[in-house]
Amino acid sequence: MAALRLYNLLSLATIAILACSYGPEPVTALSNHHGLAARDGFRGHDALAKRKRSSSKRCKPRNPPTAALSSTSAAAPSSTSAAAPAATPTDNGNKDGDKDSSGGNTGTSDSGKNNNNNNGASSSGNKGGSSGSNSGSSSPSSSSQSSGASSGSGKACLAWPNGDDKSLSNYKTSKTNALYTWSPFIPDLARELGFDAWPMLWGPKQIPDFQRLVVAGYANVVLGFNEPDQAGQSNLSPQDAAGMWKQYIQPLKSQGYKLVSPAVTSDPAAKQWMKQFFDACDGCTFDAQAVHWYDTSFENLQSFLEGYHDMFNLPIWLTEFAYQSFTGGAQGDLATIQNFMGQATSWMDSQPWVEYYCWFGAMHDMQNVNAANQLMASNGGLTALGAQFVNS
Repeated sequence: MAALRLYNLLSLATIAILACSYGPEPVTALSNHHGLAARDGFRGHDALAKRKRSSSKRCKPRNPPTAALSSTSAAAPSSTSAAAPAATPTDNGNKDGDKDSSGGNTGTSDSGKNNNNNNGASSSGNKGGSSGSNSGSSSPSSSSQSSGASSGSGKACLAWPNGDDKSLSNYKTSKTNALYTWSPFIPDLARELGFDAWPMLWGPKQIPDFQRLVVAGYANVVLGFNEPDQAGQSNLSPQDAAGMWKQYIQPLKSQGYKLVSPAVTSDPAAKQWMKQFFDACDGCTFDAQAVHWYDTSFENLQSFLEGYHDMFNLPIWLTEFAYQSFTGGAQGDLATIQNFMGQATSWMDSQPWVEYYCWFGAMHDMQNVNAANQLMASNGGLTALGAQFVNS
C-alpha cells in the first residue's frame, strides 16, 4: 500500500514538471524579439545586395524603414517661393521605434547602369521647367510656381539614414541645405542645424506613420514613392501609385506642401512607368521630378537627366547618385570619383532645372557600393570626398 502511494506521488510530480516545461515564453523575450525587428527593419537590403546580379536593369531591394526618428517643426526652404504651412504639429515623430535606427533606406539602385544613353539625346532649350498640374497628359502642364534651389550653391542634399547622430553637424554648410531619411520621420538635429527636411511616403507600409506625422506645419516638401518601378522596392503599378498619390499626397498641396514625384530608377523602362503614372494621375500636382542614377560616366548622367527633363518638363531632383558600376565594370578610385563629382556637381549647379542632388554615401555601411564613394569617415567625420561634396 505504501509503495502504491509513493508511486502516485511520483506520477503527480512528473506531470507537474512536464506542465511547467511547456509554459508560455516570458514577456521580456517577446519584447526583445520586437526590438530586434524594429532596429533591423530595413537591413534586408544588405543581404540581398550581396547576391549575384543577373540583370543590369534591376535594382537591389531596399526595405522601407520601420523605426521612427525624432522631429520638430520645419523652416521653409530659402530657395523656394511657396509659403510654409502655418500650423506646428504636436507629434514630433518620436513616439515609435528605436532611436538608434537609421529611420531610412540604406540601399542603392543598380538599375540601367549602362543604359542611360537610351534616355534621349542632349537637350536643347526649354530648361526652365517649372512645377505643374497634370490633366491626364504624360507631360504635366506648367504653372507659375518654382519648386527648389536656384542655379549655383545650395543644391546639395543628404540621403541620411543615421537618425540624430551628432555627426550630422559635419554636413551642414551653405551648400547643403536639405535632407531626407527615406521615411516620414525627420531628425531633431536636422531641424536644429537648419536643414530643410523632406518626409517621404516610401510605400504602402509607411502610410500610418505618414498620415500621423505629415500634417500642416510638419514640413513643406513631400517626396513620393521610392523606386515604385522595381519589384524589390515600393513595387507599385502606375495606376496603384496614382491612386495612393490622390488619397495621401495630393491633399497636402492645399496645406502648403510642394509635391515631388515618385523617384524612379535609371532603368530605361522607368520612363514608361512615369508616363503611365502621369496619365493615370489626372488632376494631380507635381512640383519636381525625382530620379535615381548609378553609373560611371558623366556623359551618361547628363543624357539621363536631360532626357527626363525634356520628356516631362519638370525640375529635376536627383535624390540618389554615386559613381558605381553594377554591371561588372571597373570601379573608380578616389581620384576618379572626385573628378566625376566635380564635373557632375559643377554642371548641375549651372543648370537651373536641376534643383537638388543627393550623393549616396553619408553612412558607415555602404550597402555593397564602392567604399570610395563614402562621405562619412569611420569616426563620423568627413572623408576627403565628403568634404568636397559639402564645401565645393
